[in-house]
Amino acid sequence: MDTSSLGKAFHVLEVLAAADGALPLATIASELGLHKPTVHRLLQELGQLGYVSRIDKGKYQITAKLRRLSSGKLDDSLVETADPFLRSLHDRTGETINLGVLRGTHVRYLRILESRHPFRRVVEQNSTDPFYSTALGRAVTSGLSEEDWSDLLRRTKLIVRTPLTVVDPAELTKIHQRAQKEGYAVEQDQNDVGITCIGAPLRAGQEVVAAISLSIPTARVTPDAMPELIDSVVQSARQISEQLSV
Repeated sequence: MDTSSLGKAFHVLEVLAAADGALPLATIASELGLHKPTVHRLLQELGQLGYVSRIDKGKYQITAKLRRLSSGKLDDSLVETADPFLRSLHDRTGETINLGVLRGTHVRYLRILESRHPFRRVVEQNSTDPFYSTALGRAVTSGLSEEDWSDLLRRTKLIVRTPLTVVDPAELTKIHQRAQKEGYAVEQDQNDVGITCIGAPLRAGQEVVAAISLSIPTARVTPDAMPELIDSVVQSARQISEQLSV
């Protein structure tokens, strides 16, 4: 498997790892923006290595062997390290706090502390959202190089989720560059109508490995409150990053 094929194979594994169950070939190919024969060849090679299995009706899933080698224990360690700081942020703000990682072209929620307010966004743990329409996703991708960012955009099916969702690649690149410069990302009404999110990256050394975000109904966001909320999220992300970098 050459270098180019190796990269594509990892992308296939990322998509399968982010799925709730087995996926058909066509879905994997569409998610990655690759031709079906190419994806089929990669799946066959990964199957021979014991990392992917084919089940009924031509669907594919990652194997227990790969799960043992991959993110499960790492994700558990990440949640354990971040949890005290997430709880502190949750107590200070009273809003929903999320911890997530990039899986394929989506962010997967590893930890969710729901707001005590009756009006809030409800997300299930281990569910996913597109990276481009969420502050969590924009934060976790802020560490990507220009080449990796362009590759991610190319592989992503950009779908409008609300009337305000940004799907223009050039505009998304500007948002990406702003998140890199400012160290946080803000998204308002682009993933869910009526919800504003603030996200910041988590680093282990220099590498962005995850992100946290705060979700709040847009109706509760005031000009005076926004800077304080941003500062709280950024400070919490820095504290977690310090622990991850030890």
